[in-house]
Amino acid sequence: MRMEIGLLLLFLVNLIVLFLVEGKLLSILEGIFLAALGYIIFGAFIKEVNNKFKLLEEFTSKWRQGQYSKVSYYNDKELGKIVDNVNHLIEQLENCKRAINEGEKRLTAILAGIKAGVMVLDRDGRVILVNKGLENLFGKLNFTGEPKPLLEVIRNYELEKFLKEALANLKEMTREIEFLLPNSKTILIHVTPLKDEHDQKVGLVAVFDDITEERKLEKMRSEFIANVSHELRTPLTSIKGFLETLLDGALEDKTIAKHFLQIMNSETERLTRLIDDLLSLSKIEAKKVDFAPKPLMLQELIQKMKLLFKSRLEEKELSFIISLPENLPLVLADGDMISQVLINLIDNAIKYTPAGGKIEVTAAVKGSWVEVVVKDTGIGIPEESQKRIFERFYRVDKARSRELGGTGLGLAIVKHIIELHNGKVWVKSKVGEGSAFGFTIPIAQTVQKEE
Repeated sequence: MRMEIGLLLLFLVNLIVLFLVEGKLLSILEGIFLAALGYIIFGAFIKEVNNKFKLLEEFTSKWRQGQYSKVSYYNDKELGKIVDNVNHLIEQLENCKRAINEGEKRLTAILAGIKAGVMVLDRDGRVILVNKGLENLFGKLNFTGEPKPLLEVIRNYELEKFLKEALANLKEMTREIEFLLPNSKTILIHVTPLKDEHDQKVGLVAVFDDITEERKLEKMRSEFIANVSHELRTPLTSIKGFLETLLDGALEDKTIAKHFLQIMNSETERLTRLIDDLLSLSKIEAKKVDFAPKPLMLQELIQKMKLLFKSRLEEKELSFIISLPENLPLVLADGDMISQVLINLIDNAIKYTPAGGKIEVTAAVKGSWVEVVVKDTGIGIPEESQKRIFERFYRVDKARSRELGGTGLGLAIVKHIIELHNGKVWVKSKVGEGSAFGFTIPIAQTVQKEE
């Protein structure tokens, strides 16, 4: 408004001066003076306006650099409305910026709290965001926040192919992929299209879930069912076959009938052992077994083993040696369970040690533990089988194990019982030279002091 008034005043001054000069009311010199005065006044006015626009320019230059601050105009009427609008805009920008920062912090906190790995890709397939869960899954990633091609972040061509397919279709997809990391892992990847505010698909969100243990459990369950079915079917098939033979007329021949009945009895006992072992293992794994650890003298327990296996040892002419230190401390253990461990280990040693061999049971104090070792001079176990020997139904020689009446569950039961005592079980063996199975149990006094 002032600018318009100033221009009008300057025009009027010049008009009046021109009129007065032409009318001889003013001399030319006086007219020039008045015109110059008008220009001075107008120049001062223009300078004031320029200063205000310069102020606006300075502020807007800071805004371009992201430095938002309100404009102070001291109740200037001409620029007042403009400045009010600008200041209102700045308030809105500050509110938006604050909301965006809070949203980013909230998103960062949410992503940090998600255990599953999360990766966000743009429309070109570049990685633009990853969370801590993804680094926990794959280790340190080559990603600093700048968009990067997928293969520079995670080098897996099957993953790249899957995400390219998902980007091309821009729809929800799920796939399992095996990753050969330091340890092989099975990862379930679920991708969802990423949309902008206009509901346009601009990228993908990929969620990585480690299902390695689930798949292992499924495999173990499947193998367990298959093994149980096989172990039950074998003796049942044998029993059924002999029964059919007897019913077809073999029953009349007492010698054959007696032989068949003896075999059927043996197979029935094998079935009973298998079912008993399955029940024992199931209870131990489900922690439904009556576990009552008490101070226990191992010497007495081990000496009982010699009496228990006396007839079998004599039958195969095996020497049985017990080597125990004097004053062996009491252990904190469940007597029935440790008896079961010793029975399984000594029974195996007798089965797989040729006639005339030797079995030795030793014990020694190892810190706050007592280590018991059952050593034999048997056929031994190949190195590649030693890692799996404590698995359910694993047998080094399946035919020989079944021939000797093994269920394939004894060592699995041993492992679970010792782990229930917080101890460790191990095996050392060499083919043709024998095997040594050892386990540890806590010393009673040490455990009581710790408690």
